[in-house]
Amino acid sequence: MTHFHNLDQIVASLEADESTKGDPIKRTFVFDGEHLTANVGVVSDSGNALHIQKAHDELLVIIEGDVEFKVGEEIKRVKRGDLVFIPKATLHGPMLKQGQSFAALSVFAPHFDRTKANIEWDKES
Repeated sequence: MTHFHNLDQIVASLEADESTKGDPIKRTFVFDGEHLTANVGVVSDSGNALHIQKAHDELLVIIEGDVEFKVGEEIKRVKRGDLVFIPKATLHGPMLKQGQSFAALSVFAPHFDRTKANIEWDKES
C-alpha cells in the first residue's frame, strides 16, 4: 500500500472496485485503516444516486462537478473544494442532470468492510 495518491489522477483513471461495478456510484478504494476507509467515487450518469450507509459517517471532499447534493432534507449546490458531512443512516447523494458528472473523495468511519452490504440504494426517488 502506498501512503500517497493524487486525486485528479485517480479520477482520470478510475478503475471501479468489483463491489461497486453495478452501483450508480463507481468507487475505487484508496486507503483502509483500522478505523476508517477512503475511496474516490465517480458518477457520470444522470438520475438517482441517493443512498444510505446505516453504519458509517461520511466526509466528502468534492473533486469535480457542480451539482445539487442532498443530505437528509437539505439540498445544496456543491463544486470542487466543498466539504460535505453525512451522518450515518442519512439519505444522501448527488442529483445529476443530463450531461453532468461528479467525483468526490469519501472518508468513511468506521472501517468500510467491502465484504458486507454497506450501502442501501434509494430506488424510489
